[in-house]
Amino acid sequence: MTSSPFPSLLIVAHIAVACALGWAIGYERYFHGRAAGTQIYCLISMAACALTLAMGYPALWYGGSTPTTPANPVPVIGSILTGIGFLGAGIIVKSGTSIRGLTTAASIWSSSAVGILVGLGFYGPALGLTALFVACMVALPRIEQLLPAHAALAVGLRYRDGYVPKEDVVHEFLNERCFSVVPGSLSIKYNGRRFELEFIIISASAAQTHSLSQVSTELPQIPHVETFTLSQTNRG
Repeated sequence: MTSSPFPSLLIVAHIAVACALGWAIGYERYFHGRAAGTQIYCLISMAACALTLAMGYPALWYGGSTPTTPANPVPVIGSILTGIGFLGAGIIVKSGTSIRGLTTAASIWSSSAVGILVGLGFYGPALGLTALFVACMVALPRIEQLLPAHAALAVGLRYRDGYVPKEDVVHEFLNERCFSVVPGSLSIKYNGRRFELEFIIISASAAQTHSLSQVSTELPQIPHVETFTLSQTNRG
Protein backbone atom coordinates (compact mmCIF):
# COMPACT_ATOMS: atom_id res chain seq x y z
CA MET A 1 0.00 0.00 0.00
CA THR A 2 1.37 3.40 -0.98
CA SER A 3 2.25 5.47 2.05
CA SER A 4 0.31 8.67 2.68
CA PRO A 5 0.47 11.34 5.36
CA PHE A 6 -3.32 11.22 5.50
CA PRO A 7 -4.26 7.52 5.32
CA SER A 8 -7.79 8.13 6.62
CA LEU A 9 -8.55 10.63 3.84
CA LEU A 10 -7.00 8.29 1.28
CA ILE A 11 -9.17 5.41 2.47
CA VAL A 12 -12.33 7.54 2.39
CA ALA A 13 -11.45 8.69 -1.14
CA HIS A 14 -11.09 5.09 -2.28
CA ILE A 15 -14.40 4.23 -0.63
CA ALA A 16 -16.08 7.09 -2.50
CA VAL A 17 -14.75 5.74 -5.80
CA ALA A 18 -16.03 2.27 -4.86
CA CYS A 19 -19.41 3.87 -4.14
CA ALA A 20 -19.52 5.49 -7.58
CA LEU A 21 -18.55 2.29 -9.38
CA GLY A 22 -21.02 0.26 -7.31
CA TRP A 23 -23.72 2.74 -8.25
CA ALA A 24 -22.88 2.35 -11.95
CA ILE A 25 -23.30 -1.43 -11.72
CA GLY A 26 -26.43 -1.11 -9.60
CA TYR A 27 -28.05 1.36 -11.97
CA GLU A 28 -27.73 -1.13 -14.82
CA ARG A 29 -29.78 -3.57 -12.70
CA TYR A 30 -32.25 -0.86 -11.72
CA PHE A 31 -32.59 0.28 -15.34
CA HIS A 32 -33.73 -3.21 -16.32
CA GLY A 33 -36.15 -3.53 -13.39
CA ARG A 34 -34.09 -6.00 -11.40
CA ALA A 35 -34.50 -6.62 -7.68
CA ALA A 36 -31.04 -5.61 -6.47
CA GLY A 37 -30.86 -1.84 -6.96
CA THR A 38 -28.17 0.78 -6.63
CA GLN A 39 -28.28 0.99 -2.82
CA ILE A 40 -27.30 -2.65 -2.38
CA TYR A 41 -24.39 -2.47 -4.81
CA CYS A 42 -23.09 0.75 -3.24
CA LEU A 43 -23.26 -0.59 0.31
CA ILE A 44 -21.48 -3.84 -0.45
CA SER A 45 -18.89 -2.23 -2.74
CA MET A 46 -17.98 0.38 -0.12
CA ALA A 47 -17.83 -2.13 2.74
CA ALA A 48 -15.59 -4.50 0.77
CA CYS A 49 -13.33 -1.61 -0.26
CA ALA A 50 -13.04 -0.27 3.28
CA LEU A 51 -12.07 -3.63 4.74
CA THR A 52 -9.60 -4.39 1.97
CA LEU A 53 -7.91 -1.01 2.48
CA ALA A 54 -7.81 -1.46 6.24
CA MET A 55 -5.89 -4.71 5.77
CA GLY A 56 -3.24 -2.71 3.88
CA TYR A 57 -2.37 -0.54 6.90
CA PRO A 58 -1.44 -3.04 9.64
CA ALA A 59 0.83 -0.45 11.26
CA LEU A 60 -2.28 1.63 12.06
CA TRP A 61 -4.32 -1.19 13.58
CA TYR A 62 -5.51 -0.59 17.13
CA GLY A 63 -4.51 3.07 17.04
CA GLY A 64 -0.96 2.27 15.97
CA SER A 65 -0.11 0.61 19.28
CA THR A 66 1.93 -2.57 19.22
CA PRO A 67 0.30 -5.36 21.25
CA THR A 68 2.44 -7.46 23.58
CA THR A 69 1.37 -10.57 21.70
CA PRO A 70 1.20 -10.13 17.92
CA ALA A 71 -2.41 -10.39 16.79
CA ASN A 72 -3.94 -11.25 13.43
CA PRO A 73 -7.52 -9.97 13.21
CA VAL A 74 -8.11 -11.26 9.67
CA PRO A 75 -9.62 -14.65 10.69
CA VAL A 76 -11.88 -12.92 13.19
CA ILE A 77 -13.01 -10.41 10.56
CA GLY A 78 -13.77 -13.23 8.13
CA SER A 79 -15.85 -15.03 10.74
CA ILE A 80 -17.79 -11.85 11.55
CA LEU A 81 -18.62 -11.17 7.91
CA THR A 82 -19.69 -14.77 7.33
CA GLY A 83 -21.91 -14.79 10.41
CA ILE A 84 -23.53 -11.46 9.56
CA GLY A 85 -24.07 -12.74 6.02
CA PHE A 86 -26.16 -15.63 7.32
CA LEU A 87 -28.14 -13.19 9.48
CA GLY A 88 -28.85 -10.97 6.48
CA ALA A 89 -29.87 -13.93 4.32
CA GLY A 90 -32.63 -14.73 6.80
CA ILE A 91 -34.21 -11.32 6.16
CA ILE A 92 -34.56 -11.80 2.39
CA VAL A 93 -38.07 -12.95 1.53
CA LYS A 94 -39.46 -13.94 -1.87
CA SER A 95 -43.18 -13.22 -2.16
CA GLY A 96 -44.58 -14.25 -5.53
CA THR A 97 -42.56 -12.39 -8.12
CA SER A 98 -41.22 -9.83 -5.62
CA ILE A 99 -38.10 -10.05 -3.50
CA ARG A 100 -38.03 -8.06 -0.28
CA GLY A 101 -35.36 -7.40 2.31
CA LEU A 102 -32.35 -7.16 -0.01
CA THR A 103 -31.51 -3.60 1.00
CA THR A 104 -31.96 -4.34 4.71
CA ALA A 105 -29.78 -7.45 4.44
CA ALA A 106 -27.07 -5.52 2.59
CA SER A 107 -27.15 -2.68 5.12
CA ILE A 108 -26.81 -5.12 8.03
CA TRP A 109 -23.84 -6.85 6.44
CA SER A 110 -22.25 -3.55 5.43
CA SER A 111 -22.71 -2.02 8.89
CA SER A 112 -20.53 -4.77 10.29
CA ALA A 113 -17.68 -3.21 8.28
CA VAL A 114 -18.17 0.02 10.26
CA GLY A 115 -17.82 -1.89 13.52
CA ILE A 116 -14.72 -3.68 12.27
CA LEU A 117 -13.07 -0.40 11.23
CA VAL A 118 -13.78 1.12 14.64
CA GLY A 119 -12.39 -2.00 16.30
CA LEU A 120 -9.20 -1.66 14.30
CA GLY A 121 -8.91 2.00 15.24
CA PHE A 122 -9.81 3.49 11.84
CA TYR A 123 -12.22 6.10 13.20
CA GLY A 124 -11.95 8.50 10.24
CA PRO A 125 -12.73 5.87 7.60
CA ALA A 126 -15.53 4.50 9.81
CA LEU A 127 -17.13 7.95 9.99
CA GLY A 128 -16.69 8.50 6.24
CA LEU A 129 -18.16 5.09 5.46
CA THR A 130 -21.13 5.75 7.73
CA ALA A 131 -21.78 9.11 6.08
CA LEU A 132 -21.68 7.52 2.62
CA PHE A 133 -23.97 4.71 3.79
CA VAL A 134 -26.56 7.19 5.03
CA ALA A 135 -26.27 9.24 1.84
CA CYS A 136 -26.88 6.13 -0.25
CA MET A 137 -29.91 5.08 1.79
CA VAL A 138 -31.50 8.55 1.76
CA ALA A 139 -30.48 10.17 -1.52
CA LEU A 140 -30.29 7.32 -4.03
CA PRO A 141 -34.01 6.42 -3.99
CA ARG A 142 -34.86 10.05 -4.79
CA ILE A 143 -32.28 10.20 -7.56
CA GLU A 144 -33.52 6.93 -9.05
CA GLN A 145 -37.02 8.36 -9.38
CA LEU A 146 -35.63 11.03 -11.72
CA LEU A 147 -33.73 8.59 -13.92
CA PRO A 148 -35.17 6.44 -16.71
CA ALA A 149 -35.77 2.78 -15.90
CA HIS A 150 -37.90 -0.16 -16.96
CA ALA A 151 -40.68 -0.63 -14.41
CA ALA A 152 -41.68 -4.26 -13.90
CA LEU A 153 -45.35 -5.18 -13.34
CA ALA A 154 -46.72 -8.61 -12.40
CA VAL A 155 -49.87 -9.50 -14.36
CA GLY A 156 -52.39 -12.26 -13.81
CA LEU A 157 -55.15 -12.91 -16.39
CA ARG A 158 -58.15 -15.10 -15.66
CA TYR A 159 -60.11 -16.17 -18.75
CA ARG A 160 -63.78 -17.07 -19.08
CA ASP A 161 -64.94 -20.70 -18.85
CA GLY A 162 -63.91 -22.90 -21.74
CA TYR A 163 -61.65 -20.41 -23.50
CA VAL A 164 -58.12 -21.53 -24.33
CA PRO A 165 -55.81 -18.47 -24.32
CA LYS A 166 -53.39 -17.90 -27.17
CA GLU A 167 -49.98 -16.64 -26.13
CA ASP A 168 -49.32 -14.83 -29.39
CA VAL A 169 -52.53 -12.79 -28.96
CA VAL A 170 -51.33 -11.57 -25.55
CA HIS A 171 -47.88 -10.69 -26.91
CA GLU A 172 -49.37 -8.80 -29.84
CA PHE A 173 -51.79 -6.91 -27.60
CA LEU A 174 -48.99 -5.84 -25.24
CA ASN A 175 -46.57 -4.93 -28.03
CA GLU A 176 -49.15 -2.57 -29.52
CA ARG A 177 -49.19 -0.75 -26.16
CA CYS A 178 -45.41 -0.60 -25.79
CA PHE A 179 -45.14 -3.49 -23.34
CA SER A 180 -43.18 -6.71 -23.56
CA VAL A 181 -43.35 -9.93 -21.57
CA VAL A 182 -40.17 -10.73 -19.66
CA PRO A 183 -38.73 -13.95 -21.15
CA GLY A 184 -39.19 -16.95 -18.89
CA SER A 185 -41.79 -15.27 -16.67
CA LEU A 186 -44.92 -16.78 -18.27
CA SER A 187 -46.78 -19.49 -16.35
CA ILE A 188 -50.12 -21.16 -17.11
CA LYS A 189 -52.66 -22.47 -14.60
CA TYR A 190 -55.81 -24.53 -15.26
CA ASN A 191 -58.35 -25.51 -12.61
CA GLY A 192 -60.51 -27.73 -14.82
CA ARG A 193 -62.68 -24.87 -16.01
CA ARG A 194 -60.61 -21.76 -16.55
CA PHE A 195 -57.14 -20.91 -17.71
CA GLU A 196 -55.00 -18.35 -15.92
CA LEU A 197 -51.86 -16.72 -17.23
CA GLU A 198 -49.25 -15.09 -15.01
CA PHE A 199 -46.29 -13.12 -16.32
CA ILE A 200 -44.18 -9.99 -15.83
CA ILE A 201 -44.26 -7.07 -18.25
CA ILE A 202 -41.95 -4.11 -18.73
CA SER A 203 -42.31 -0.97 -20.83
CA ALA A 204 -40.55 -1.09 -24.17
CA SER A 205 -38.90 2.27 -23.50
CA ALA A 206 -37.17 3.15 -20.24
CA ALA A 207 -38.22 6.76 -20.68
CA GLN A 208 -41.88 5.75 -20.92
CA THR A 209 -43.44 5.17 -17.51
CA HIS A 210 -46.76 3.46 -16.84
CA SER A 211 -48.70 3.71 -13.60
CA LEU A 212 -50.81 0.88 -12.25
CA SER A 213 -53.97 2.82 -13.06
CA GLN A 214 -52.88 3.34 -16.67
CA VAL A 215 -52.11 -0.32 -17.23
CA SER A 216 -55.30 -1.44 -15.48
CA THR A 217 -57.38 0.41 -18.08
CA GLU A 218 -55.67 -1.53 -20.88
CA LEU A 219 -55.72 -5.10 -19.59
CA PRO A 220 -59.53 -5.60 -19.63
CA GLN A 221 -59.39 -5.04 -23.39
CA ILE A 222 -57.58 -8.35 -23.93
CA PRO A 223 -60.16 -10.66 -25.56
CA HIS A 224 -62.00 -13.11 -23.28
CA VAL A 225 -60.29 -11.91 -20.08
CA GLU A 226 -62.77 -12.10 -17.20
CA THR A 227 -60.67 -10.82 -14.28
CA PHE A 228 -57.07 -9.76 -13.80
CA THR A 229 -54.54 -8.86 -11.11
CA LEU A 230 -51.80 -6.27 -11.39
CA SER A 231 -49.02 -5.33 -9.00
CA GLN A 232 -45.59 -3.76 -8.98
CA THR A 233 -42.78 -6.22 -8.63
CA ASN A 234 -39.02 -6.56 -8.36
CA ARG A 235 -37.39 -9.38 -10.27
CA GLY A 236 -34.06 -10.94 -9.47
